[in-house]
Amino acid sequence: MGDVAKQLVLDLPFRPALGRDDFFVSPTNEQAVAAIDNWPDWPNPVMVLTGPQGCGKSHLGQVWRQASNAQKITVDQLIIEQLPHYLSGGALLVEDLPGTDLDETALFHLINLSKEQGAFLLLTALRPAATWGVQLADLSSRLAAAGSVGLSEPDDVLLRAILIKQFSDRQINVDEAIISFMLARMERSAGAARDLVAEIDREALRQKANVTRPFVSAIMNQQLSFSEI
Repeated sequence: MGDVAKQLVLDLPFRPALGRDDFFVSPTNEQAVAAIDNWPDWPNPVMVLTGPQGCGKSHLGQVWRQASNAQKITVDQLIIEQLPHYLSGGALLVEDLPGTDLDETALFHLINLSKEQGAFLLLTALRPAATWGVQLADLSSRLAAAGSVGLSEPDDVLLRAILIKQFSDRQINVDEAIISFMLARMERSAGAARDLVAEIDREALRQKANVTRPFVSAIMNQQLSFSEI
């Protein structure tokens, strides 16, 4: 991991890293990364990107937006009258499908309009479209014909890289023993890794403390105690 650690050291204040080079590739996400990188040579102009919370969908969506100059909306902004505006740049990212009250007619018209205009759609969701409970048969068939690729929860290689990157973004120096200690005890998700490092950073600043293994252990134990209340 020495080479990875050197690669991740940034002389910058903390910021969300949303560029392609900042997205770590592992077996859990390599197919999704390849699909995004393959744009605009998609076999279907509509792509559904699925995966659990915190797995990197928003990050990959931002990577695609930078490449395609796409606009971005959430599912609750699907309004029929606004569809031509949303597609005016030739690409659109729609996040958080299907939501709690999906306007199926609006999504159906969006897909049709995108095909008429030769525009691209990237739709993100926690689950595959077949599980959304869509009632509109024509929309169901459009979604079934769309491209689809999924992200999984990160493996140890990816989690390790995320932890190192999060600490590096905050200019916090940690050694391999602390990273290994965290990996053995933390929740297995990218979101949990980011939240844990953020909490360690907040508490270290508040307490004016060094980020040592005992300090990290205390923070993790505190989080565990809160989750059990």
